[in-house]
Amino acid sequence: MLAGRYRLDTHIASGGMAEVWSATDEVLGRQVAVKILHSHIADDPAMRSRFHAEAVASARLAHPSIVAIFDTCHDDGVEALVMELVRGRTLRDYLDERGRLEPVEVVHIGAEVASALSCAHRAGIIHRDIKPANILLSDDGRVLVTDFGIAKVLGDVDSTRTSQLLGTVKYLAPEQVEGGPIDGRADIYALGAVLYEALCGQPPFLADNPAALALARLHRDAPQPSTIVDGVPVDLDRAIVRSLERVAAVRFQSADDFRAALLAAALDGSITSTSSADSTIAVDRDDLFGHLFDPEPAAAPTVRRRVRRRGRYGLVLFVVIVLVLLLLALLVAGTELGETLFSSESAHAITQTSNQSG
Repeated sequence: MLAGRYRLDTHIASGGMAEVWSATDEVLGRQVAVKILHSHIADDPAMRSRFHAEAVASARLAHPSIVAIFDTCHDDGVEALVMELVRGRTLRDYLDERGRLEPVEVVHIGAEVASALSCAHRAGIIHRDIKPANILLSDDGRVLVTDFGIAKVLGDVDSTRTSQLLGTVKYLAPEQVEGGPIDGRADIYALGAVLYEALCGQPPFLADNPAALALARLHRDAPQPSTIVDGVPVDLDRAIVRSLERVAAVRFQSADDFRAALLAAALDGSITSTSSADSTIAVDRDDLFGHLFDPEPAAAPTVRRRVRRRGRYGLVLFVVIVLVLLLLALLVAGTELGETLFSSESAHAITQTSNQSG
């Protein structure tokens, strides 16, 4: 029991900084996740500062694709963070199982993560560690970003050690490798690298060791996804390539821009975009989540299928209207007014009037 309130139930996972437990909040009677800082680093003031920075940064963010932070607690030398319990699995686990994803899945996951990053960037927060292990696919169909433990709040003093590279090497932006100043475009690069791996089944750069891997992105561009796998839509290919530009000024300048480019990708008619600035996704959510969680995803719905469905609805509506008009005509014909209107004399008078007018 932590802080006399949180009962630890089941161990979920362990990471470089902490371990995560499924727990019960005895006060509110709800299930939560508790992240506990590893004991061998809990005594390091800098590490404790980074750990609490996760709570401060994440608690400021309210977004359906960001894991919610509820509380922090300190109990007998134990540092803990209490957050939303997400039932599901990480994108890392999903990629390890599937190898690579279909373009429609890549677009959906990328758009949801980009939306979360946009919320964080507007609050002045850079995640700095976007990777498959920090993207959750929940059982209820949501895509969520977690672990803002090494996020940097713009304007605050960076508490990390000099020349220390934060983040996972495979997804680091060139400016992070060089140790220069970073902004939200570093997260855009990392997301581009994640989507590249999801689409191609391999990261954009390969090397024998982490140092060579980090330096590779400084000296050459990643191969286009369409040169690695077949069937990559042109717009999706271009969007991912642009997100991985070595010079930040050439990348998408905001997560919203990246999201719009992803949603505008023409995936064989399964995703459509409007001509306005607010692009919309037209994929049915049930079909889409079938892609995300079925081992063998079914084909996405096509535009032609929707057009045929609308055509059938229009024909049925026309038949119903005709039948209603015929029924009304029969009902009126049985009345005195109807007998007058439909009598031969009335019809003859109408015909004569029409001929005189002509």
